[in-house]
Amino acid sequence: MKVTVSESKGLKTNLNVLVKKQEIDKKIEERVIELQKTINIKGFRPGKAPVDLLKKQFAQALYGEVLEKILQDNTYQALNENKIKPASQPKIEIKSSGEDKDLEYTISVEKTPEIKKIELEKITLTDYKLKIEKKDLEERINLLAEGQKKYVNKKQGESSVKGDLVVFDFEATVNSKPFEGNKGQKVQIILGKELFIKGFDEQLLTCKSGDKKDVKINLPENYPNKELANKTAIFNCKILEVKKSESVVIDDQFAKNLGAKDLNDLKILLEKQLSKEQSSITETIVRKEILDHLDENCKFDLPEDLVKNEQEIVKHSFIHEKAHKDEPHDDQKHGHDHSDIKLTKEEEDDILDISKRRVKLALVLNQIGEDYKIQVSTQELQQELQKQMSMYPGQEKQIRDYYQKNPSEITRLRGPIYEDKIVELVKSKAKVTVKEVNKKELEELVKDLSSNLKSKSSAKLAKSGDDKSKKDTKSEDKSKSTKKISKK
Repeated sequence: MKVTVSESKGLKTNLNVLVKKQEIDKKIEERVIELQKTINIKGFRPGKAPVDLLKKQFAQALYGEVLEKILQDNTYQALNENKIKPASQPKIEIKSSGEDKDLEYTISVEKTPEIKKIELEKITLTDYKLKIEKKDLEERINLLAEGQKKYVNKKQGESSVKGDLVVFDFEATVNSKPFEGNKGQKVQIILGKELFIKGFDEQLLTCKSGDKKDVKINLPENYPNKELANKTAIFNCKILEVKKSESVVIDDQFAKNLGAKDLNDLKILLEKQLSKEQSSITETIVRKEILDHLDENCKFDLPEDLVKNEQEIVKHSFIHEKAHKDEPHDDQKHGHDHSDIKLTKEEEDDILDISKRRVKLALVLNQIGEDYKIQVSTQELQQELQKQMSMYPGQEKQIRDYYQKNPSEITRLRGPIYEDKIVELVKSKAKVTVKEVNKKELEELVKDLSSNLKSKSSAKLAKSGDDKSKKDTKSEDKSKSTKKISKK
């Protein structure tokens, strides 16, 4: 094999490769010898047919197979000898080939850029620790108390007011005609919560047990039956019960009902819970600090092919998201054919910026991983697989079977684990200043983070450019707080 560099500019290199006919013939002969033991030819004992006869009979059929192997092996050798680490799959173009010819082909490849070893010890970060204040605990306890409220029947003839629970049956019509799903029995709503149909609650104010009430309301825009969306419906309601809430006494017994030893123990548990809830937010902020630092301080040329490939991925997601935004109620437009969606110059620029950032960070993180010999163990992959299965209760077997049938898919789980380990390594070696912040200050930090992401026309995509910063950055998931503390 003879290899010459025909062109080298920036990260791009073109190699010319010449493989003499004699080398190809030798490889074909080696392959024939391998197959000799398995081929039966009439007139010869099994495995004893002469090699020359087999070559004459099977050389043409074996040529394609051998050629493919030569291209694979020689390309690897050519890149290795020229100390080229490809950033993406090399492109091969055959110039000349044939059973009676030498093989000539070119390799077009982009090198992985050289990235200087990053001195992680010189990186400075600010980590944030949430200071739980008395009012935060009171707010959470009041939220728990709200979830523990009991409702008792009002006295006969007593009218409903905001905050009361009303139980009713209904039958609805549009243009005096019934429709699918137009009936409900023993429906419960708390007046003022607006959890049924917007504007419905206020029309049930001042009603009493046993009353009949006609509620005239416009069905919402997102009503499941599209034909009825925004149309006026009449709900004939029969009020079954009107109940008022009893105030919850926040004492030791209240705490015990939630699984705590006493009220003081409940406050300790809630403080830990609040800190844990906020930890994912602070992790996201620090993570973005790290990625921003690497993005701003690592300078090198990016492989064009990698950027172009990433652009296609980002563009597809960008267009899909835009279709959802522009046509939120048209399911027919939610497929993968969005050829009618046009992007502005600003959006195209955003896509390019996001793609470049993703490629750069992937290369930098991978370089750090190589420099510090970061590995993802089989055990860690299995733990991640278990985590994936736990997210879909009842479907564990299907998920396990899927990964067993598609072993390559399990390697996709490696990426996030690998990146997490690298980010944790950076954090462990960097100069970290811990700053204590209260809930309001943390919310401001989240707001600033969101504003930064929304500087792109697609905040979601900009966010996903930092991969794990896809974590939820809401200040807290209050729906969780109604669960018993003992289950946390």
